[in-house]
Amino acid sequence: MSSNIEPLAREMAERICRRHGMRESEIPGWVELHWPCAAAMLESGVMDETGEWIPEQDIFRGIEAYRERAAR
Repeated sequence: MSSNIEPLAREMAERICRRHGMRESEIPGWVELHWPCAAAMLESGVMDETGEWIPEQDIFRGIEAYRERAAR
C-alpha cells in the first residue's frame, strides 16, 4: 500500500527512532514496519510531523485510525 502521506510518515518514524537512540542499522526495518502507524497518528491529529504527541489529543482516536488503515 502506498499513499501521499507515506514519505512523510517514513520521515516521521525515522525521527522517532533517532530521537530515541536507535542504532542506524535497525532504523530501516523499524520504519518499514511502523510507518503505517505513524501515518495514522498524523492523519488523526494526535501526532505532529516531528513525531511528537499533540497535547490533549485522544490517543484512542489515533489507534482507531490505525485499525482502519490496517483494514484497507
